[in-house]
Amino acid sequence: MRRLLVCGVLLAGAWSSAPGQSSRIPIPYRTYIAVNPLGIPFNIASAEVESAVASGVTLGGSASYTALSDRRYTTFDGKIRYYPSEVVLQGLSIGASVGHSRYSNLVNSPTGKIRSGLDYNAVGLLVDYNALLGARKRFVLGTGVGAKRILGDDDRDGLGLTNPLVSVRFVVGLAF
Repeated sequence: MRRLLVCGVLLAGAWSSAPGQSSRIPIPYRTYIAVNPLGIPFNIASAEVESAVASGVTLGGSASYTALSDRRYTTFDGKIRYYPSEVVLQGLSIGASVGHSRYSNLVNSPTGKIRSGLDYNAVGLLVDYNALLGARKRFVLGTGVGAKRILGDDDRDGLGLTNPLVSVRFVVGLAF
């Protein structure tokens, strides 16, 4: 009986950490708000928010507007990201998005060029990287790429909209 008790105590001691030590990494910030600064010199603007919901998992949303010559894109997406390091908001993340978009373009008609548009839903895959910078690690610098699949609607062919849609992410923000 003593041997069993000693083995149990040793096993419990091996699984528990030493006093004052923790095997988890403390995460000071769990939410950030960021914008795309390229909206100032170019017609590319976006804003996003992201917050931790579990170890290494975040939920967030983004809104963006892009105007490239005659083409206009407006998107609203919900996102879920997983950080393999299980430290949210920093480092590499992979994720998925679901959202609604509005696309318009100038097209030729018998009376001249007219703006024609299409509303569509889309799902996507994301690969992103965030760096937390500064003395308190609160400044967020984020970049990434994504690919979206347009759901349904065959009208996209007439507007020159193809599957998949590729997106590029660049944001700066503040974690809190």
